[in-house]
Amino acid sequence: MELGCEKAFVIHTNTIVVARWVQLKCKYGCDEYGKKLTCPPHAPTYEEMKKILGEYNKALLLHGHLSWQMRYITAEIEKHSFSLGFYKAFGLGAGPCKLCENCETASACVRTAEARPSMEACGIDVYQTARNHNLKIETLKNKLDEVNIYGLVLLE
Repeated sequence: MELGCEKAFVIHTNTIVVARWVQLKCKYGCDEYGKKLTCPPHAPTYEEMKKILGEYNKALLLHGHLSWQMRYITAEIEKHSFSLGFYKAFGLGAGPCKLCENCETASACVRTAEARPSMEACGIDVYQTARNHNLKIETLKNKLDEVNIYGLVLLE
C-alpha cells in the first residue's frame, strides 16, 4: 500500500472486541501510562469506546509492522476519508503517541490534528479483534520475532 501499510480490511464494528482488562495492560505494563494525553487515563475508557463503536457500522482494520508508521497511516487515512465525505472518520493507531518529546498532560494537546489514541489505550482487544478476521497476531517470544501491528479507522 502506498502509505506503508501491508494490508487493509473493511470490517464491521460489531467484530471489534472491547474489554475492561485491556487498559490494565497499559496501567500495569507500559512506562507511558498517564504520561501521554492519548494514553489512559486520558484516553477514552473502554465503556466510552463501546458507545463510540455503536455509532459506527464499518471500520478499516490496517496491518503493518511498525507502531510509529501505523500512527501516521491511520492519521493520513482519517484525513483522506474525511475529504471523501466520511465526516465521522476517526483513526486509532498503535502504541503511545510520540509526536512531542514531552507531553504536557496538565494542559491541552498541542497537536490535536495528528494525535490519536491507540486501539489498546481505548480498551480494544487488538489480539481478539485481529483473530476475529483470521489475521496473524501472536505474543512475542523474543525481540527478534516479527511484530504484527494493527490500526483502525472508524468510518461511517
